[in-house]
Amino acid sequence: ALYALNALLGERIKEASATQTQGKTLLDVYGEIELPLIPILFRMEERGIRLNTEAFKKMSDEMTAELGILENQIYSFAGKTFNINSPKQLAEVLFVDLKIPTTNIKKNKTGISTASTELEKLRADYPIVALIEQNRELFKLKTTYLDALPKLVDAHSRVHTTYHQTIAATGRLSSTDPNLQNIPARQAWSERIRGAFEAESGQVFVGADYSQIELRIAAHLSGDANLREAFLRGEDIHRKTAAVVFGVEPEAVTPDMRRQAKVFNFGILYGMGAFGLAQAEDIDQKAAGKFIEAYFERFSGVAAYLEASKAFAREHGYVETELGRRRSVPEIQSHNVQVARSGERMAVNMPVQGLAADIMKLAMIAADQMAEEKYPGKAQMLLQVHDEIIFEVEASQATDFARDLKHIMEQVYTLR
Repeated sequence: ALYALNALLGERIKEASATQTQGKTLLDVYGEIELPLIPILFRMEERGIRLNTEAFKKMSDEMTAELGILENQIYSFAGKTFNINSPKQLAEVLFVDLKIPTTNIKKNKTGISTASTELEKLRADYPIVALIEQNRELFKLKTTYLDALPKLVDAHSRVHTTYHQTIAATGRLSSTDPNLQNIPARQAWSERIRGAFEAESGQVFVGADYSQIELRIAAHLSGDANLREAFLRGEDIHRKTAAVVFGVEPEAVTPDMRRQAKVFNFGILYGMGAFGLAQAEDIDQKAAGKFIEAYFERFSGVAAYLEASKAFAREHGYVETELGRRRSVPEIQSHNVQVARSGERMAVNMPVQGLAADIMKLAMIAADQMAEEKYPGKAQMLLQVHDEIIFEVEASQATDFARDLKHIMEQVYTLR
């Protein structure tokens, strides 16, 4: 594996690997994960995924009509027509013509900001703002997906993405031209857009998604007794966290409390403090601070692990995944507080998200091998999206293949 590298980079990897645990080094990551993945990604890119361009055209026409209605409603509130997608014209309408107060609204180089995060502060009091947000959302869906993707299909109506192994510092795969890891998922329109990606005749999609993999890895790496126990018992981890941070019994947790707890669970893994969580949840910073205290009191192992990750990064200038993938974090040693905090967030997040990426890549290699050996010509890997692998499988083989895929993905790496 080493000889396939540029000589200088090869020496650097060799030197770094000599300082790591045997069998869990950068050289192992390169030779056992990244290199075997290259032909798999090539076949995925080459195969592509079928897109129903007629369905996209129909949706685009419907969305054009819906956008027209929204635009007229916005013009009615504004008292004039203007370019809604022009930040300058929009700011003039909102803050000059309609005299909406700008007390808590940020300013940028061109004037008062009309970014979504700023407009969000005004939505409850000004109906035009909710309409503008809807218009932006639909316009983005239309231009980014409905109008753009059909232009990228080949003669067989298949669209081909390009995967990158060297872009994300955590080791996650990224997808471009087009980005098929970012197809929207949580709105009525999104469901229809996703539904226009189709399996070939006589075949079906089989997708397998790791359940809460990053939180499971946090339990594994930190050894936190409460977090591990929750997973071993098969409890709803977000409900359990909600019960802790809100100080109620699990059965008293409301859907909104669970949703907030989910933000907390992932926010804390991403190194967010009270300010970040308060902004994400639109709650008082002091209340967010109390929630974090309650969380760390109950999940003290997680708190200790996060602090240990930061301390390691400050001392060594890098962090690693359990398998040896390494990320430099010189930012954490900066005298600039904001830069150092950014480094802390990287130090906390990378070992968790990086191990999730390593496990997913190992799963792709094992699943591809299983498909070739047991289902030759009947199952092809098409996409990798976050914690999910999607295959196109002969319909008659789908049930058996799904069972085998589940088994392979569960056995590829053992967490505590």
